[in-house]
Amino acid sequence: MSEQVTNLVQDYIAVWNERDAGKRRLLIDKVFSDECVYIDPNDSVAGRDAIERLVEALQARVPDLRFTLAGRVNAHHDQALFGWTLAALGAATPAATGIDMAVLDGDRIRQLHGFVNPRDQ
Repeated sequence: MSEQVTNLVQDYIAVWNERDAGKRRLLIDKVFSDECVYIDPNDSVAGRDAIERLVEALQARVPDLRFTLAGRVNAHHDQALFGWTLAALGAATPAATGIDMAVLDGDRIRQLHGFVNPRDQ
């Protein structure tokens, strides 16, 4: 299960980085279940179409930043926990970091709970 979940999480990260709308939609359909929900500190949406709009909006706000998986994926009992960074290519310091927890439905994500790490002041 671990390799399968890691691949799913890598595809999830790819959703946020894919700029081609057609390719991104194929990834969204591959990654998210029919009854998916996405929740983070700023948004709470349901359904693949809403997730697609959310990704498009973020890409418009931060066109030069890309997500990267940070560390290993920790998974058990249809759940996965993983860290990520958001940074410009080649940047020494990320613009943001966070941790996401996914609830799985077979080989897709049913719920995604995102947490953005607070920036040190």
